[in-house]
Amino acid sequence: MADVELERSSATAAIDSESSARGSRLVVGTLALLLGMIVAAGLGAAGYALAGGGSLGGDAAAGEHRREFMFEVLGVTTPNQGGQRLNLFFHYRYIWGLAEGEIPDYRKLRTAALEFLRTADLSKTPYWETLNHELCGRLKTGYPVEAISCQMQVAGNEDPDHYEPGYHSSVETIGDIASLRVPGPQVTS
Repeated sequence: MADVELERSSATAAIDSESSARGSRLVVGTLALLLGMIVAAGLGAAGYALAGGGSLGGDAAAGEHRREFMFEVLGVTTPNQGGQRLNLFFHYRYIWGLAEGEIPDYRKLRTAALEFLRTADLSKTPYWETLNHELCGRLKTGYPVEAISCQMQVAGNEDPDHYEPGYHSSVETIGDIASLRVPGPQVTS
C-alpha cells in the first residue's frame, strides 16, 4: 500500500512539475506575444509618421504645446517686374520653450519682409519662387522660429512688358508646419 501511495505521490509530483513547466511556457509565450504586438504597433506608428500621417512626438491635442502665429500683408506694390502687386502670408511656430518676453513682435518680421522686397535685386532673383525662398529663409534664421511657411501671392498683370496673367503663388515651407494654401481672390470680369 505504501508503494502505491509513493507511486501516486511521485506521479502527482511529475504532473505538477509538468503543469508548472507548461504554465511557465504559457506565461513566457504570452509575454513574448504582447511584446511583439507592442513593437509592431510602435513600428506601425513610426511608418505612419514617416509617411506624413503624423508625428511621433504627438500633437497639440495629446498635450504637446505649440505656440504659432500667422499674419498677412495685403496689396504690397513692389518695384519688381514692372511694379507687381503682392499679398504675403506668413505662418510660423516659435522655438520650444521660448519665454514670453522673447516673443518677437510680428511687426518686426513684417518690416523685414517688406524691406527685403523693396531692396531685392531682380537681376539675381528673377522668379517669385526664388524671392520667396530667400525671404522665408531669412525670416527663419533671423527670428526664434522652428518652422515657417510663407506664401507670396502675385496679382495678374496685363502689361505686355511684364505679362503675368491671373493670380499665382509661391509657397515655401521650412520645418514641421503645415504649408500655407491661401487661395487667390475671386475676380470677376
